[in-house]
Amino acid sequence: MNADMTKEEFQELLKRYKEGSCSLEEIQKINYWFAKISDEDLELNQLEKEEISRRMLSTIQKALPSARKQPIRRLSGFLPWKIAASLALAALVVYLLVPRGALVADTNDVAQIRTTTTDLIKHSNTTNAILKIQLPDSSSVELKPSSEISYSKKWDDQKREVHLIGEAFFEVVKDSKRPFYVYGGEVVTKVLGTGFSVKAAENAETIEVAVRTGKVSVYEDAHQTMSKQNGADASGVILTPNEKVEYFVKDNHWVTSLVEEPKALPSANKAVDFVFSDTPINEIIKSIEETYSIDVIMENDASYSCTFTGDVSMMELYDILDVICKSTGTNYEVKGTKILITGKGCE
Repeated sequence: MNADMTKEEFQELLKRYKEGSCSLEEIQKINYWFAKISDEDLELNQLEKEEISRRMLSTIQKALPSARKQPIRRLSGFLPWKIAASLALAALVVYLLVPRGALVADTNDVAQIRTTTTDLIKHSNTTNAILKIQLPDSSSVELKPSSEISYSKKWDDQKREVHLIGEAFFEVVKDSKRPFYVYGGEVVTKVLGTGFSVKAAENAETIEVAVRTGKVSVYEDAHQTMSKQNGADASGVILTPNEKVEYFVKDNHWVTSLVEEPKALPSANKAVDFVFSDTPINEIIKSIEETYSIDVIMENDASYSCTFTGDVSMMELYDILDVICKSTGTNYEVKGTKILITGKGCE
């Protein structure tokens, strides 16, 4: 037995194997692990050895296609239980000693680790209302109807991971030492602390991530896209407040834009900053940029001579722009993640 493995852990895995709960993949790897068997001094009694031998041969015969076509010759001596022991040891290395899985490089060359533990908590929203969930780190999730999230019962000191099918809004508690990852379809969203939403329906053609506050890194899940990209590095984008990105799964293509209804940043004071009295347009643009974290570009410098008077503090951003543009003889349009104001401007 491995010196780092307790007898209780070893016996628990053997019990799971004898109960028939090992996966087909584990069984199919027996031949590989068999080649690496070394003589182990295992504390098994005769009944355990015989039961393992019987269970292993029976399971292989039922599970492997090749085994159904040809009878399996019973192995002599204690070789079957050595194979099972090798399987147990190898599985323990995977499930216990390396429970966070394979390393994946994101677009910032920061290594993150895939959780493979089966000890998960799952939440499925089968209602017509939003389901509010609190995560182990006190972050919160608003899970939309027909959606599901899953995560490990115990998070470590390196990262926080959630798997999503469907749509959810996340309010993440800031923790600079433990990035927060959301896996949705073929996209990974990485944050330190922010508010954002993810739409990742099962087998969806597009996946959407929108940011409410903070900064978010969104990139392709290398596990999902490697075969399509022939091993190329995963691509991605950085999003800031009121920005969103759509990822087109088939083409591996990103499209960034503003969210449908941009919201003022929590630190903004619209009640004061959006009451204007003969205010120059350039000052209004500065207030919009600071309040919504959105770049506003004036196409014609002559428009800077325009002024505006009015209280628009209770309006949404696009309504504010409609009112100001109509009063100054200008127009606006959204170009990607920016707003462009056009027109001849004021005389």
